Amino acid sequence: MHDVNLHQPSAGAAAASIEVRVDPALAETAVRNHASAGHMDHAVFARYRDELDDLYDVDDPVRRDAAFARWAVTWFHELGLARPLLAAIEERPALSTPTRVLLVGDAGRASDEGVTCEPGGAHLGVRCAVSRFGDPARLLSWARHAMGHAEDTLDPAFGFEPRWDEGAVAAPAAARLHRLWDVTVDSRLADAGHVASAPARRRHVDALAGDLRGVDMAHVEAIVDRLWTGPRPTFGTLARWSARTTLLIEEVLPGRQVRQRPDLCPLCRFPSEDVGVPDADVATLVSAAHPAWSPRLGLCGRCTDRYRLTASLGGVVR
Repeated sequence: MHDVNLHQPSAGAAAASIEVRVDPALAETAVRNHASAGHMDHAVFARYRDELDDLYDVDDPVRRDAAFARWAVTWFHELGLARPLLAAIEERPALSTPTRVLLVGDAGRASDEGVTCEPGGAHLGVRCAVSRFGDPARLLSWARHAMGHAEDTLDPAFGFEPRWDEGAVAAPAAARLHRLWDVTVDSRLADAGHVASAPARRRHVDALAGDLRGVDMAHVEAIVDRLWTGPRPTFGTLARWSARTTLLIEEVLPGRQVRQRPDLCPLCRFPSEDVGVPDADVATLVSAAHPAWSPRLGLCGRCTDRYRLTASLGGVVR
């Protein structure tokens, strides 16, 4: 075993028993990035270069590709690049106890990052940007949050609905559900000392302000406080609140006279209660078609779904 980044977190016995299966393409990029960043000492880097040069000498392309895949996975494990993921799992016995296999793949884009686990929890799948493996502390922070969501999905009391986002759920509502759920996950991370409470709460206030357009900031802050300090809502409750933000306001702040005016969508100009900041992929499409538009102006659910559908069919949104 050669030298690795000393700043990487350590995983305990439970996580050490988990088999890590990594996509060879992600492994190769992560290993090359690690080497380019200068994290290897001279002797280790020399061995790395020698092995790499030998692979390029393989004439048969099929054999060469297979050899590269084996080389990348071997170095990924030796460098301990999955260690932050394992450490985040180790912190949650509800995940580390049943998990036997960790599957690691490249998300490709930020909106595809996440964690999935089968109902029994034996297989845990992680999709994240390969760039995260260049910074163990950043990867650990991301993994802790992602594992909070994963742990919730295995808790019967939470009532998670698998494949919920494959149904007839408008994209803005799905994004709002994640933002509401994020508050409850980060509140528990703050309790465990893994997240600074004040900055995290401010980020959530700013994010939900975009979903509760027309609601004054004092009421937005009160909603975040309730989500942060109160009992964790069930998945069904989060789904109802994300579908109709008026219900969120009425149920989280009962008895308060809170007005939420319908906003005009900046594109279609129809009044809508679901005008919100779209995800990065949709925002890129809208910006290309409407240069004067910016994500902070928001987009209604109808326009968001139109852009998603047209793009998925390979067309051009106009």
